[in-house]
Amino acid sequence: MKNIRHYFFLRSELRGFLGVLLICICTEVYAEQKLSADWVETLLLNDQTQRNYRGGVVYEDSLRQLIVKADSAHVRVGDATYLFVHQVSYKDTVREIRADTLVFQDREDLATFRGQVLLSDDQRTLEAHIVRFLSKEDSLIAEGDVVLLLPEGRRLHASQLRYDLIHERGNLQGQTLLQVIGERGDTLEAQSDSIAFVNLGQELFLNGNLILRQGYTRGKALSGAYADSAIVLSGKPLMTWSNPTNRDSVSAQGEKILIELSDQTIGALELSDSTLIHAIALANGHSQKIRSDSARIVFRDETPQRMHAWGNVMLNLSERDTSRAVLSGGDLRLAYRDGKLDSLTLSGGCLGSYIAQDSLSESRLGGNRCVLWFSNGELDQMAIFDEAHCTRITKDSDDVTVSGDYLLLHFDPGRLLSIRAEGDVRGHYTAELEDTP
Repeated sequence: MKNIRHYFFLRSELRGFLGVLLICICTEVYAEQKLSADWVETLLLNDQTQRNYRGGVVYEDSLRQLIVKADSAHVRVGDATYLFVHQVSYKDTVREIRADTLVFQDREDLATFRGQVLLSDDQRTLEAHIVRFLSKEDSLIAEGDVVLLLPEGRRLHASQLRYDLIHERGNLQGQTLLQVIGERGDTLEAQSDSIAFVNLGQELFLNGNLILRQGYTRGKALSGAYADSAIVLSGKPLMTWSNPTNRDSVSAQGEKILIELSDQTIGALELSDSTLIHAIALANGHSQKIRSDSARIVFRDETPQRMHAWGNVMLNLSERDTSRAVLSGGDLRLAYRDGKLDSLTLSGGCLGSYIAQDSLSESRLGGNRCVLWFSNGELDQMAIFDEAHCTRITKDSDDVTVSGDYLLLHFDPGRLLSIRAEGDVRGHYTAELEDTP
């Protein structure tokens, strides 16, 4: 290097060593660089000069506007390599880094931090065992138990991280995990084979064997994308919810699933393309299976509250006593209360049947719109509007047929109990049906 000046203040005698050893309080000035310490050893070995610094080591580079402090340092003058050891701290105009050791290769502009590395700036915090920092490219590679904390509480874990600090994009590999802490304290976790991110982590792409967790909700897919307040799952996505107390559960799948977040907590699921929803209440043996083109599930307090399915809807309701209803239509809305099905509305042409628990009778029904009410999860009443009709078949014969503008069907658990008809009523019956007009 040019313009090199050395200031040595002799503190003790020369002592024997392989080569020449000088012990002193030292300050070195290399143009824009300065290295100071309490004392220094200068070794001349095999035509190579090495200096060892101990006690209050401070390295300053005015050109790069950085400063490094450590307990000791070793400098190979020939290739301008600096090794800082123990309680290393690095600071420039943007970031601060702490580590056990730092190897700084001046000519390559490469700094390698090792051992409990902690990097922090105004926008991120990074922890790792090893961090290699390329200052010319303003990029880094981190390895070993990597933890990256980004704005809005996004925490990323991985075995390795490659980070382009200029363009604010990176890639994580090996046991990757995304954690987002919601304002209510619920942590959203997403595990995958790799995670890529851009825009300082505002957009994240989770690739390969994605597993999602929050509270009672679980999900899996081949890949997913996280942006703003939503996560999109693709590649055979499946979402499940289960209550560990009563073991009620809901599963939902489709070609794609959009997860809407409210304060980083799952607020709704929107399914598209060939969707299937299956809700089961193990306590009373009831279940609802819904197929449709698209669907939406709304959560409240980590529990499904409402469901909406539209496009070629097929609904299958099963009860513990084996009675069941099969209905089809264009649009279906379900409401839950205390985790149990409370009511549902099927519109856009309602057609279907109700099979009694003994399988000896079937009620075929239809209309433009159907509304079903439930009591403790059991089917209690069904209202059919506009061109409503119902035919109960017993032993291959029609024993009740009724139609009108409006029909109201009452059910006793496992069987049709009564029918009330209003408006242009027509029909016949050949068997006793309680309260039949």
